[in-house]
Amino acid sequence: MMSKKDLLHALKMIIAVARREVKDTLRDWRLVIPIAGLTLLFPGAMTLVASWMSSLVESYDSAIIGERALPILLLVVGFFPTSFSLVIALEAFVGEKERKSLEPLLSTPLTNRQLFIGKLLAAVLPPVMASYVGIATYALGVTLVVGPLEPAVILLVVVLTTVQAFLMVAASVIVSSQATSTRAANMLASFIIVPVSIILQGEAFLLVFENYTALVWIIFFVFVMTIIFVRIGVQLFNRENLLGRNIDFMNVGWVPRYFARRFVGRDMRSADGDQSSGLRGWYKQTFALIRELRIPIAVLVFMFVIACLAGMVTAFNMRLPEEMLLSLRTDQTRANISVMQEMFTDLPVFIFTHNIRAVLLLVLLGSFTFGVSSILIYMLPWAIIAFITTQFALVGENPFVFIGATVLPHAWVELPILLLITAAALRWHASVIAPTRSNKPLSEVWVQHGADFFRIMVGFGLPLFLIAALLESFLTPFVVGWVYG
Repeated sequence: MMSKKDLLHALKMIIAVARREVKDTLRDWRLVIPIAGLTLLFPGAMTLVASWMSSLVESYDSAIIGERALPILLLVVGFFPTSFSLVIALEAFVGEKERKSLEPLLSTPLTNRQLFIGKLLAAVLPPVMASYVGIATYALGVTLVVGPLEPAVILLVVVLTTVQAFLMVAASVIVSSQATSTRAANMLASFIIVPVSIILQGEAFLLVFENYTALVWIIFFVFVMTIIFVRIGVQLFNRENLLGRNIDFMNVGWVPRYFARRFVGRDMRSADGDQSSGLRGWYKQTFALIRELRIPIAVLVFMFVIACLAGMVTAFNMRLPEEMLLSLRTDQTRANISVMQEMFTDLPVFIFTHNIRAVLLLVLLGSFTFGVSSILIYMLPWAIIAFITTQFALVGENPFVFIGATVLPHAWVELPILLLITAAALRWHASVIAPTRSNKPLSEVWVQHGADFFRIMVGFGLPLFLIAALLESFLTPFVVGWVYG
């Protein structure tokens, strides 16, 4: 934890870097003139378009269409100046490196974190300020020519513009700090502007239908993504690597070699400190990895409780139709058991493959969302079980008997292993944004955590999922039949 004095010093250094960068930006007429033009002339042009469009739709007795379209122009007016933040951000590191002006800045006593955040603020502040001026100019012009806009709409557009600008700049500064030339950085910029443009189109659609709640959720989503990108940038940025890297190269062969070495346990010690070989030593090493999953396991246990509570609350608020509730009674359950007995012989393979597919989906989606989708997929089955159990209670059945008969016979194996595998996946996915205690490069940590996940999946997941499938196919139906039949 930083002291107040250290925090003030860090803020002072960040502001110093931002002030220097903003001054350099304002000296460049190639940036100032387009930003000023978009700030002053473009809102005026959009005001004329709004006036013409309102007159046109009124002539066809469709004034509501014109009113709904005015906020879209406000969104466009706010977005265009912020698009220049990409140019400034892409020049933040690689541009200065090509101009030979980066070495003096990197030789200062600034930390990597202070330098990165200072560059980020310097890239985003001038375009965002220009965007605010453009929004105010357009809102004033539309108020005088057509009519006043809703204050809530103006506030939403201002917040959307701000968070989107920070998102673009955070991603662009990461690109600038990792690219070796301005040309390479500009080529990678399309991977930033295209997704943001798609988000902008969705926002325009929501503005037309006045779905402000969804816009608030988009703001929250973009804000979270911005925090993630800033953390990734801080993790990746290293001034020594920035000065020493002149050519981009990809050592593809290193990844499978390091992955295989980590997976088989080479250069790893087992739980008791020895380096015993064979299957016994491999499992000792894999057991030792579980201790490193304490934080992800704690997070997932908390989310398990949240999922159960969410399922219960949903059951009270969304009760099933009466005919479906009648099928949950004991006499109907007995009838359902006799129908299901014909399927029991095919259940083990189906349940086992279903669990494997769920884990693969968890890994795939979690890779794109830094572990968020992993947590949601883990929560889903327990929320459904809590929902159904609560529905049993609502029709007068004993929910504990239902849980004990239909879930516990196999869940005592399935729940712990699913918790362990999801924790390993979450540790792997979050390694990009989580701080590392070692001095290893981020790429090495990511591959290492991926190998650890597959060690746990192969060593514990596959055999225990098979056992859980057999229990769910043979023991659980027997218990259900004994309790209800």
